[in-house]
Amino acid sequence: MKIGVIAGSGNLPVILTQQIKNAGNQVLVISITKDANKSLKTLSTEFYELGVGQIKKIINTLLESDVSEMSIIGKISKDILLNPLHLDTKAIKILCKLKDKSDASIFFAVAEEIGSSGIKLIDQRLYLSNLLPEKGVLTKHKPSHSQLLDVEYGISLAKNVAELGIGQTVVVKDQIILAIEAIEGTDEAIRRGGKLCNGGAVIAKSAKSNHDFRFDVPTIGPDTIDVLIESKASVLAIEYGKAFLIEPEFTILKANEAKIAIVVV
Repeated sequence: MKIGVIAGSGNLPVILTQQIKNAGNQVLVISITKDANKSLKTLSTEFYELGVGQIKKIINTLLESDVSEMSIIGKISKDILLNPLHLDTKAIKILCKLKDKSDASIFFAVAEEIGSSGIKLIDQRLYLSNLLPEKGVLTKHKPSHSQLLDVEYGISLAKNVAELGIGQTVVVKDQIILAIEAIEGTDEAIRRGGKLCNGGAVIAKSAKSNHDFRFDVPTIGPDTIDVLIESKASVLAIEYGKAFLIEPEFTILKANEAKIAIVVV
């Protein structure tokens, strides 16, 4: 079987491509960001570079290569919506039909368009279930009682923010909201929140209750810890079963060295 991977930036597309290969499948990768991981080219059976707004060309490339299933994975900036010159006619038609331009609405509409061409968009957990960590404190450093209160508050807020289609991450301290993720992405939200307190912030990441795991799965990894260190944050909390943890051993090692707690609740 040949499976397509529409790859944004970050390490998740590489991990998924490798897992699909390990399962005995061929992989066609279409890179849609300028900063896609270079190893994707050598890992894939076929490799293409297209713009994120070239929906028609992406679908035609998949069909011409007899791809039956595919995944959209990795970081994809939404700022293309503010530059319609980078969108083809099919992408513009999809966007014009939407009631809103939240991530869920856009991805669902794209999934329907791809599905109508006979290509199935797969649940990312099919190949990446091993990236979902178990409940508990993953690090040697444990959160304090007050930080656990912030974790509970932050996860609750993150769920509500995700339900509204705004983002998946919130930054809190002493049950005060410091930042809510929007179009700028997780890292910038953490930096913004970190600037508003003298260290010790709690970062909470979640997804909506009926999250569609075919796309936009919350993800943390070593790069997330780097941003927490830069922002002098103390705790990273994710909701059980709703977020991927990539490079777990390295991520936990970096967190331990920085005395940052990682909690799965």
